[in-house]
Amino acid sequence: MKNKFNNIYLFWAVMDFLYIVRFVWLNIQQGRIPLIDDILSFSKIYPEHGTSSVVIFSTSLLLNVSIIFSVILLVKKWKGVNFLIYLQTPFRLLLLTPSLSFLSWLFKRLGISSVLVLILTVIVSEMIKVYSLKVAQKSV
Repeated sequence: MKNKFNNIYLFWAVMDFLYIVRFVWLNIQQGRIPLIDDILSFSKIYPEHGTSSVVIFSTSLLLNVSIIFSVILLVKKWKGVNFLIYLQTPFRLLLLTPSLSFLSWLFKRLGISSVLVLILTVIVSEMIKVYSLKVAQKSV
């Protein structure tokens, strides 16, 4: 059972790593420096949009940084990583960032741009992630 637990952690680490790679790739492709250019862009729009932009930007930045940490902690199989994953879930739902990160790329390649499909994908993706981690944790 311990091997199953390790494989589930490794699977989710790979999914988060793919998200990071895609995030960095898309930024570089647009001639941007990941996270740095986001902060600079935010400083330009803050005076115009005010507090609402702070909430969205902070949430997005926090999620992206926490995903980097979750990759490391999942690979190390740290027992407290489930708490971080559970903490990420509402942010992923709010920002429509699926844990099965390859699905966003796949949908784009297939020309699927329905918001409903994206929302359902994020919800199902997070349900699978949380459930699999709970099952894996109980099996140890």
